[in-house]
Amino acid sequence: MSARNDSRIRSPRRWGQHFLVDATVLQKIVDYAMLRSGEKVLEVGAGTGNLTAVLQHSASKVIAIEKDRMLANLLRRRFHGKSQVEIVEGDVLKISLPTFDKVVCSPPYYISSKLIFLLLKKSFSSMIMTLQKEFASRLVAEPGSADYGRLTVAVQHRADVELLDLIPRKAFRPVPRVDSYIVKIVPRARTTFVDENYLDRMVRHLFSQRKRTLKGVLKHAMNPVMKRSLEDVVRPSALLEKRIFQLTTSELENLSNCLCSIQSTFKF
Repeated sequence: MSARNDSRIRSPRRWGQHFLVDATVLQKIVDYAMLRSGEKVLEVGAGTGNLTAVLQHSASKVIAIEKDRMLANLLRRRFHGKSQVEIVEGDVLKISLPTFDKVVCSPPYYISSKLIFLLLKKSFSSMIMTLQKEFASRLVAEPGSADYGRLTVAVQHRADVELLDLIPRKAFRPVPRVDSYIVKIVPRARTTFVDENYLDRMVRHLFSQRKRTLKGVLKHAMNPVMKRSLEDVVRPSALLEKRIFQLTTSELENLSNCLCSIQSTFKF
């Protein structure tokens, strides 16, 4: 069942826009958001407004952001007179965002990573998003798996991620080459305090050699004048024998704290 026929809308390919048209899936996304009275929702990549139209019945305010001028104008016409819907024309990665309580959206695939990290710097309770299946799988990957990597660690350090539902590619127009997932992302209350910049820099370096042991990677990056052994620096020292892609997010957070105070010792 389609919410609206968007087959005639042509969005620039460079923006990777695929319009979600399946009414059942659209309602499911809004249901997963569990919106409460008074909540303000941020929708990124509103497109032709199919999700916006469902959201407006549950949210007190929908802030619908759309970069494409033609689509933004279409949205203004479609929701003219709807005071609970605010259309914002602009690039979400560049504009100043208003305050919001939840994120509910089906954004262009190509901004998925940058968008998540941008939003995780804001204050809100949860995100319900549609994401490309392969990308979403990387967000929940287990240590030691092929999908586990720098992206996994960077997101899991900041949030809890759950795959809620598979969306077949035929639910979109134009039909993309891949299926998608409805994903729930909840910002994590910080229980482990680390130097964020150092953690990101360390993880980026380590995962550039993901199949090597931690000991091998650190030895290669270590300043030759260092007099202390790695076993004295890294706690627990058993981590040194693990391969990089086997290290958990928690282990990498603790490793970051071990190395941060002597960060000039390593070339990363």
